[in-house]
Amino acid sequence: MIRVGIIGALVFSCVVSLEASAAPAASRQTSIRIQGRADVIVTDPVIRLGDVAHIESASVSDDETMVQLRSLSLGKSPRAGESTVINGVQILEQMQDGGLKLDSVLYSFPRQIKVTRAYREVSSEELEKALKSFLISQERRIELKQLVVDKPVKIPTDSFGVEVVALQAVRPGHFGVDYRSVAGSEETRFQMKAFADEWRLMPVAARPLKKGDVISASDVQLNQVNGTAVGKSVIEQLGDIVGKNVTRDVGQGEMFQANTVETLPVITTGSRVSMIYRHGRLEATAVGVALEAGVAKQEIKVRNESSKKIVVARVVDAGVVEVGAQ
Repeated sequence: MIRVGIIGALVFSCVVSLEASAAPAASRQTSIRIQGRADVIVTDPVIRLGDVAHIESASVSDDETMVQLRSLSLGKSPRAGESTVINGVQILEQMQDGGLKLDSVLYSFPRQIKVTRAYREVSSEELEKALKSFLISQERRIELKQLVVDKPVKIPTDSFGVEVVALQAVRPGHFGVDYRSVAGSEETRFQMKAFADEWRLMPVAARPLKKGDVISASDVQLNQVNGTAVGKSVIEQLGDIVGKNVTRDVGQGEMFQANTVETLPVITTGSRVSMIYRHGRLEATAVGVALEAGVAKQEIKVRNESSKKIVVARVVDAGVVEVGAQ
């Protein structure tokens, strides 16, 4: 325990224990007494001297000084439900830094003061309600299966509740949920895990398709599909399906995989093509034979019918290729 008098304080031990002098009461300059507590609970984000010590005086003239002492900041409070330790000597130093002359008051502090932040524990029901409210506001159709609450969730006592600010899919069916406390003296953020089904509109075959069929718009329809069953290779955009041909039989209602469809070549092997030669502003044409099949923008080998020279050309359109500078 740190005990200090008004005048002529003496150090009596190496553990920083100071004892009051025996000065007569008539010689004392103040009647303010500060008695530190060993264990306190605080509610605000900042620890103040008035939280960790009882400050009193019999003199009305000390009222303003006591108000200032009680509001003296000793540092940031711990998170809701957590504790920290303040050293008694540090409090004395902060009192001096705040402009207080230590020989003008009577005070006594424990060597250490344990400070715990008050909290309110959030129930599982409250957490689920906040998540479901968030899901309703989203365009995505997600059905919650389980919210994993593996440890108590503590928020400041003056918080109104909690809300979800973000939801991220970690992998199919697994989500990370970002929460925060609502209002109150301090915002508390925390994350939780959730299992849920996410239903999405996905293109599926509207009828059975045979290998080699060219897919038309009428061959595809949008169905609600559980995202947990969707693999990485599933095609989600209609534009990536329509106009392509099927590489294997596809059943009605089946989703299209990346290896299920392929782009039809606009130029087939052995077909005659128009070869466009460009060099600066100069342009010439020739007739050639495609030695490879190709789709638009793909490079293929073409043989010039006149020169018999084989060149690499870029497919422009059906029956048309472009050759770079020669």
